[in-house]
Amino acid sequence: MPTPPLAQSAICAPAHGHALFLTFNRQPECSPEHCRLQLGQIALLLDQWASRDPAARNCWAIGIGVASWASLIGPRQPRLLAGFPQFANAIHPAPDTPHDLFLHLRSEKQDWCFEAGQQIESALRGSFTLASSTAGFRYLDSRDLTGFVDGTENPEPDARPSVALVADDDEFNGGSYLHVQRYVHDLERWRELDVATQEKIIGRTKQDDQELDDDTKPENAHIARVVIEEDGEELEIVRQSMPYGTVGGEKGLYFVSYCKTPATFNRMLERMVCNQQGPADRLLFFSRAVEGGAYFVPPKAMLAGWI
Repeated sequence: MPTPPLAQSAICAPAHGHALFLTFNRQPECSPEHCRLQLGQIALLLDQWASRDPAARNCWAIGIGVASWASLIGPRQPRLLAGFPQFANAIHPAPDTPHDLFLHLRSEKQDWCFEAGQQIESALRGSFTLASSTAGFRYLDSRDLTGFVDGTENPEPDARPSVALVADDDEFNGGSYLHVQRYVHDLERWRELDVATQEKIIGRTKQDDQELDDDTKPENAHIARVVIEEDGEELEIVRQSMPYGTVGGEKGLYFVSYCKTPATFNRMLERMVCNQQGPADRLLFFSRAVEGGAYFVPPKAMLAGWI
């Protein structure tokens, strides 16, 4: 089993109060060699940032876009590297909006995320262009903006490395397959529903976060679609998702999934968006994906080797 020191620090860490999600695209004139050098330097910068305030538990991860891997990194690639899944029979959108880089910054303090984001954007200017910036935040007692507790199915912290980190792929051990989606909630329509109906859509109780029993939980409930068992074992991912939004503007969930294989996310997403082995996820009538991407987060030693 890989050890956490091999991994970038945002992958397995316990929940934080704040996050910043950044995407970047390479400028055509920037050579792959210079891009890799800059990524190694950004890793050093972020290690220094993380050490400046231990109480804030600052941590970070850098993901390389799957479609950009060969042109940025070279022909050697993680064994299971695959693009963001697309399903011909999907009844809900799951768009693939690829970028060259994904930066995941986490802290107990919003200002530290902002500070690191500013430093990264400045350091990459001239080589990469900032494509998007989304600030995530803990909402109440770790709830989604729908009012339900988020991340209940996450593995316990000491089990996360075995779920999230590659352990059988030589130089890529300690890396992780990353999938992200930005969802926009229709909260006005959601709030028109009574609590009992909301609970059947999610598959858990709203107040005390208890899973509904099988006789009560509909087969198109969110939990029913994403909790999958194979050979008596539940398929797991490490979710590091967070709510985002502005008053009067878009509001939703920035979904972030780390796993040692892309297959688990692919299975979950297919069951959500397709009538596959049951009806598609009813929650997606109230929350739509507007962005999505597949990345690989390399082990820290690989980043250090680019300097």
